[in-house]
Amino acid sequence: MRIKQFLSRWSRTIHRWVGLYFAVVIGIYVIEIIALPPAFSSGLPTIDGKAPTQTITKNTKSLLSLEQASQAFISQHPKGINTLEDIDEITYLPSLGIYRFENQKRLFEWYLDAQNGKLLKYGFNATDFLEYRGLLGWFAPWIHNLIEMSFLFFMSTLAVSGVYLFIYPFLVKKNSEMNSTD
Repeated sequence: MRIKQFLSRWSRTIHRWVGLYFAVVIGIYVIEIIALPPAFSSGLPTIDGKAPTQTITKNTKSLLSLEQASQAFISQHPKGINTLEDIDEITYLPSLGIYRFENQKRLFEWYLDAQNGKLLKYGFNATDFLEYRGLLGWFAPWIHNLIEMSFLFFMSTLAVSGVYLFIYPFLVKKNSEMNSTD
């Protein structure tokens, strides 16, 4: 009987502290969702990281070359970019007929029409920011990694202690019924 009481008390304590840990982590994440994208976006609109949808014509002769697209991009003076050296990646998406320019460090993206060089969509990729730099990763990446690694361990601890807390009243009832029949 004493071991069941010890396990019950231990489960309650562990469940309470791990639950508090999760409440703090969720609170931090909610605050980051609200406050950080505007703080890190440098005035750019936030985007979802998905390419704009557009209908493309099959006339591939009028497509801009990479150099022409880059010149058209820089000539539009995109906010947050001074030279092409600020761009980490340039990708051509043939199924959509667009070029994608990206600054991976700052998570900025621009989508340019491959036929006329018009800027279709641009902004700060808030989704990637929260995925890779959320949970205090913007402050110190090792904190983000520590929280991510501990998440599975604490989740399983919460599940085990919760199951025991659910089963404990049935164990006590079964034990008291066995003692009353003796």
